[in-house]
Amino acid sequence: MVKAYGLEGHLSILNIALNQLSVEKRAKITPLLSDILDQLSDSEKNLNPIISASWLDNMHNIEVLSKAHFSGRTIHNPQKIPLPKNANEVLFYKLDLYWNLEKVLHAFKKHKLNPKDNPLSKFKQSLLLMYLVHLVGDAHQPLHVIEPLYKVYKTKRNPYGETYGANSILVKTSATGKCLRTRELHAIWDGMGCLTDAARKQYPPETGNIQEYFINAEKFFAKNLVKDFVANIVKSTTIDPKKYQMGFSTKAWINDLQQFDKNVFSAIDADIVKLKDPKDSIVLTDDYLNNVKQTTINLVYLAGLRLGYILNSIY
Repeated sequence: MVKAYGLEGHLSILNIALNQLSVEKRAKITPLLSDILDQLSDSEKNLNPIISASWLDNMHNIEVLSKAHFSGRTIHNPQKIPLPKNANEVLFYKLDLYWNLEKVLHAFKKHKLNPKDNPLSKFKQSLLLMYLVHLVGDAHQPLHVIEPLYKVYKTKRNPYGETYGANSILVKTSATGKCLRTRELHAIWDGMGCLTDAARKQYPPETGNIQEYFINAEKFFAKNLVKDFVANIVKSTTIDPKKYQMGFSTKAWINDLQQFDKNVFSAIDADIVKLKDPKDSIVLTDDYLNNVKQTTINLVYLAGLRLGYILNSIY
């Protein structure tokens, strides 16, 4: 299951966003996001991961929600595989995270303009906010927006060589011991070039089932690591926020993300094209991992700023 930026990235994006709000606005939003904020304040409440900052990742057993993380609006096709005219409609990502974001923000806009005719209960606001918090993060992970196509992955059932957000592209890294998730290219980008894996190595030993482990991991990260993790992101970012549109716009956000496409593929396209078997792996260099790290630091920071801007505009 894909988890864009993992719990560490999603909680960091929310943390960056909340730091932009006034005391008054935080007071309005805090009760609506209580289940998320319980983690940020290290509440001892028995948290349900479904309604955490990364809650949507835990709904992978429901296909409609599993695909809601992605958008196929940008197709990377270096081998020029012939595609139908409506490729964006027939490829894997039939559901679009941008469409979901548009619907969420439209509901808030209607409510703000005319709350009497467009009521939103606290429950509905909370649910919509949890979608918003999560999907803004997903929209800033390049491999949740770009669908790479390569001939080596073509089959009768997959005639266009889809890689499902590069989850099919297997990798090895030269950073032995640094990366916990090194099997798929998608996971390398989710892990911010293994930056989130460095945090996970500090977690308590895994006990209980996987759900209990992630609940404890979220609480541990929120209590012990999130401030330093976010401080490192803010200190290390190299982008100028003034050059980016903060308010949501599908066109603007996609155009901005496309500026980072070369960071994903330029150094590895040739290696993937050379693969003879889809089960073979490419080797990622330390330079490539450092590039992933810097690119995702910039994008997580941008996502946090944009989420903060949106929350300010909603409330």
